[in-house]
Amino acid sequence: MISVTILYSLMMLVAIGILGTSMVKYSTPIANAFNAGVGKWGYILVIAGMLISIFGVAFTASFNTPSLIASLASEHAMLPKWIGKKNLHDAPWVAIIFTAVISLLLVTQSYLFLVSCIVLASFIQYVPSILAVIKFKHTNEFPNHGFKLPGKYIIPALALLISCYMVTNFTIKTITVGVIVAVLAAVSYFFIERDEKHEARHQAKLQAMKQR
Repeated sequence: MISVTILYSLMMLVAIGILGTSMVKYSTPIANAFNAGVGKWGYILVIAGMLISIFGVAFTASFNTPSLIASLASEHAMLPKWIGKKNLHDAPWVAIIFTAVISLLLVTQSYLFLVSCIVLASFIQYVPSILAVIKFKHTNEFPNHGFKLPGKYIIPALALLISCYMVTNFTIKTITVGVIVAVLAAVSYFFIERDEKHEARHQAKLQAMKQR
């Protein structure tokens, strides 16, 4: 994480040095900095790298997302059971179709909108993780020998503040999509039948941790 942070910081410093205050005008500042510094081929190189990177994320998600949806339906009872149906090859075909339909709807939008949606999805995952760290530290649900947090709540608090600041960089369109998804998820939560066996296993683990 430290090496990646240093690398990204150096890239942004170089981009600021090349573009100056005009950097805020570009949606792809690194690519435009390369364009100004080495020419058109530099711009194409950065854009190609960005496309390959995003394709890797999308390709991975095309496998993970249907499996996660099917798991929520068949193992955790958080979605209707029929969504978790599988074919003869053990592939969650209903979840695959469901994912494909949503993806086709999103593809009608711009590329930068899709990128911002991916970043927002990551943000939605990180914030609960930060809050969970604070909760586990407060309740001591993690074993003491397996979870150490230097500075107590300083690191998660800073991470939460930075994450909240990142929200201001999203467009109204992206935030609206996120809010709609959050509202639908919150409403559907009250109609979910909880998996009693899963809850029992979770409670047993918590009790075992407290006893340690």
